Order: sequence, then structure tokens, then C-alpha cells
Amino acid sequence: MTTKDKIDLVKWFLGSFVIVIITTIISYQFQDREHGLNEMNQYDKYVTELIVLNKDLGKRRLLAQYFAYVTPSDKLRDPWMDYYLLLDKEYKQLQIQDSLITIQLSRSSDTTSDNHLNLLEKQEKIKQKLNDDLVMPNSINKSDEAAKYERLGFESVINGDNKSAISYFEKCESVYPSYHSSYEIIKYLKENINSDKKTICKGLLKYTWKVPKDIIEKLNNI
Repeated sequence: MTTKDKIDLVKWFLGSFVIVIITTIISYQFQDREHGLNEMNQYDKYVTELIVLNKDLGKRRLLAQYFAYVTPSDKLRDPWMDYYLLLDKEYKQLQIQDSLITIQLSRSSDTTSDNHLNLLEKQEKIKQKLNDDLVMPNSINKSDEAAKYERLGFESVINGDNKSAISYFEKCESVYPSYHSSYEIIKYLKENINSDKKTICKGLLKYTWKVPKDIIEKLNNI
């Protein structure tokens, strides 16, 4: 092989190598751009449906926290973190309001007064905002089952059967942890299991967040 042939071979090799490198870079740029577009499309879907249109602060806060930690690109992650911290501040302020109302309700002796009922209504609205239960298809059946046990628990109390009531509320808590006020009710019933029915029913009115209205009326009428 002559010197000229060797030079031509080197030129060909270098030329082919450069073409491969350039092609790879361009291909990577297109793939990266496509990945970025797909990422933005997903964000657009979740931001619109689950955050912007979501009235519950708890759900928005939870989703913002998720994106703040899993978003791959720094340019998007930092704004998500800022948004999460803003929601978290508002969330903690509502928690304080909820705690203050709980204290007021515990000091209220007349559970049928307008002030007591207004406090319950206000607390229910706050708890709704704080609610961070993202209802997924597989959790719908659990919610229905928990609601069934919750109703059986209240009906047992109304019938004077506190032991069965505790059992039903424990099943409710087992099926759907922290469903409504099931945990607090279990604790309350165990501490007051020997109290008379009227006293227990009045005490339970403090834990009737999202409880069906007919149950609340029965508790009030005991």
C-alpha cells in the first residue's frame, strides 16, 4: 500500500468517524427534545387536572411535593419546590385553625347550639381543604367498605352496644386507615366505654366530620 493510499484510508476513517459522532449528537438532541416534550405534556395534564382544578389544598400540596422531588430537570424542579413550600405554609395555618376549633368544641357544653353547629360546619370545610386522599380506582371499594363499618359503629353506639361499636370502628380503621375520625372515635369509646349512652352520643358529636346527616340527627336526639 502506497503512502497516498494510507493517507486516503486515514481520511476516509476520520471522515466516517466524524459523521458517526455528529449523527449520534444530533440523534441524542432530538431524543432529548422529544423526552422534554413528553415530560411537558405529562405536566400539562397533571397540573391542569389534579392541581389547578383541584379545590382541596391537601391534594394540591401532596402533588406539588411529589413533583418537587421527582422532576428530573432542575428548571422545573425548583419552581415546584417553591410552590410546595407556599402550599405547605397555608396547610399548616389551616391545621392550627382546625386544632383551635377542636379545643372550642371540647369546651362547648351545648352540642345543639348555633355556635357549636357553626363551629362543626367551619371545621368540616377546613378538613375538606386539608384532605389529601387522592381517590384512585382501587381505593373506591375500600372507601365504601369503610363507610359501611362506620355506619354500623354509630348504630351500635345508638343501640347502646359500645363493644360492638369499637369492633366496627376498628374494622373501619383497618380497611381504610384514618377514615374520617375513626381513630379518634375508637380512642374515645375505649376511654368512655362505661359511660351512659346519652353522654357518649353527645361526646361523639365532636367526631362527626363527613358523617351522614341522619346519624348526626340520631346522636342529637338521644
